[in-house]
Amino acid sequence: MKKLILVVFVIAVILAALPFITGNLETKELNDEERKGLGLKFLQLTDGMVHYDVSGPQSGEVVVLVHGNAAPYFSWDKNMAALTGAGFRVIRYDLYGFGYSDRPDVDYSRALYDRQLMELLEKLNIKGPVNLVGTSQGGSIAVYFAATHPEKVKKLALLSPFINILPMKAIITLIKIPGIGEYLGSVLLDLVNTNYPEKVFANPKAIPAEYTENYTKQLTYKGFKRARISNLRGDSLADFTEQYEAVGKTKIPVLFTWGTADKVIMTDSVANIKNAMPSVVYHEIEGGGHLVHYENSEPVNKILVNFLKK
Repeated sequence: MKKLILVVFVIAVILAALPFITGNLETKELNDEERKGLGLKFLQLTDGMVHYDVSGPQSGEVVVLVHGNAAPYFSWDKNMAALTGAGFRVIRYDLYGFGYSDRPDVDYSRALYDRQLMELLEKLNIKGPVNLVGTSQGGSIAVYFAATHPEKVKKLALLSPFINILPMKAIITLIKIPGIGEYLGSVLLDLVNTNYPEKVFANPKAIPAEYTENYTKQLTYKGFKRARISNLRGDSLADFTEQYEAVGKTKIPVLFTWGTADKVIMTDSVANIKNAMPSVVYHEIEGGGHLVHYENSEPVNKILVNFLKK
């Protein structure tokens, strides 16, 4: 019995010490003073401050870019010139919890992301329907928006979009448990987040330094891990089949691109999306990873511009 008590005590000490041993990347506050120093554009919406930008000719058709978990706002850097050069007025922004947008202590639900996008368009005085482009979780956010507000969407482009299947099911299940999720977040999430880029590139050995630098910056602002845990626990990464099917029944043209080396959205998800949207325009990019629009932007840009121009 004494040995058992000792073992339990040692384990308890180790578990208590691990958060301090592993450290914490979140050392900075994302406040007004910090934002002023960044020199970026922000809008105050209902749930917090949102980092955004608008580029391209004022008379151009509006294209809204919605990023996913693989990288925030900057993940569209390789696509901006192609879109604005084609005459589009391009809006991109950081989702709540990511990049330089606030990390409000709320439920990171599909309703939150839908409200964020709707309010952003209203604040920017965008009246007519927009062309909506989403990648990964941003794809499901875009699909949900199109299903809920079909009159607001002219065309929908989905790049490696999420529908209902994610890898790492065991870890996600544990994170969803109150208390355990917070503990795992304090011990593991910094490590998981810093290693995540290796999962989204087809060639992990050739990840650009600029990507790593920009991706890591967001991890240093307090609330990032809390937001990621909430994102995993709610309905924002649940089953979106119903919404895909709803959009598939509308007259909204839909583009779907997918890279064959994607380690996040795999072939079962591709099949599910095609089943939900039988008339979707599908393009497969041989050897492309999850973030193919950043890693190998040229073929994606060509497909995307051609689709939006038709």
